[in-house]
Amino acid sequence: MSKKSIPTIRSVAKLAGVSTATVSYVLNDGPRSVNEATRNRVLQAIQELEYQPNTAARNLANRRTNTLGLVVAGLSESSFSRSSFFEYVRGISWAAESADYNLLLFGSHNRAKQARFYQQIARSRAVDGLVLLGSSIPDEEIAELHDQGFPSVLLGRALLEGSSYSVQEDYRQGAYEATRHLIGGGYHRIGFLGQALRYSYGVERLEGYKQALRENGIPYDPGITSIPDLARDDPSEEEIGILLSRDVPPDAILTDRGMCVLQTLRALGRRVPGDVALINLDEDENSRFSDPPLTFLRAPLFELGAAAAKTVIDLIHGDTPMAKTLVLPVELIHRDSCPRRE
Repeated sequence: MSKKSIPTIRSVAKLAGVSTATVSYVLNDGPRSVNEATRNRVLQAIQELEYQPNTAARNLANRRTNTLGLVVAGLSESSFSRSSFFEYVRGISWAAESADYNLLLFGSHNRAKQARFYQQIARSRAVDGLVLLGSSIPDEEIAELHDQGFPSVLLGRALLEGSSYSVQEDYRQGAYEATRHLIGGGYHRIGFLGQALRYSYGVERLEGYKQALRENGIPYDPGITSIPDLARDDPSEEEIGILLSRDVPPDAILTDRGMCVLQTLRALGRRVPGDVALINLDEDENSRFSDPPLTFLRAPLFELGAAAAKTVIDLIHGDTPMAKTLVLPVELIHRDSCPRRE
């Protein structure tokens, strides 16, 4: 007399005419939804075969890992050598450790291979939630994670459309304060080298710049403003040269790539601050060694990283953050690149 074989998830899938993954989704109630007709076929096959799921394995799959994931995307190798990146990480790590969470780093630098990468991490259950860092992370991927209810927070920017939780510096306030500082120092032809308006920081910095001009009665001049259509890092020499070629060139420039612009201005025969004053909208640790040292905006990077991690942990525990986007203020650090005009 032969022994009756023990039913497995494969035998259930075969009888129901579905994949083993679909059986798993039914047993675990996710992470993907299963239509009602398919679910009923799977449940009927389970009943007919008297299949008993491995309870220990299911508990292992469903329990929390007490691990946060940090996804870094769209950053060049030079970004990893910048102290600003490690300040983000230091804040995330501190907040995670304070809540008894570990931190796991995921890298995705090849944009062609990023499709579904973030959903794959979520489905793997290797982490309980994600901090997303990098301008090239597709907006639709971020929104999909949120819509699926997977705890995730975007660090450093917010989505212009769609819903997600995010933590960022106050880009509008920073550009506003920098522009107002220049106006108070006697500069009235203030050029602006911005970023693509597909990103929240590009939009917000331009708005802060325009607001300061408007409040001080200075007309906005698109001729001394350069906004790229697509993402770009350092402004090109041609881009800067166009601003300088105007009938009335700028007497000051705002940019988030201060060191690059300083070098380009010199290459084009312009003195800083003799011919053009300069304020860097981001902090560059090397700018203190430049000649002249650059005035810049300092963001609370450690605090931003910590806030992002705390927000993810709150979401994991079912707590709803008070705001979709948490914004922290920046500080203007004055150096020698924009002295008061006599």
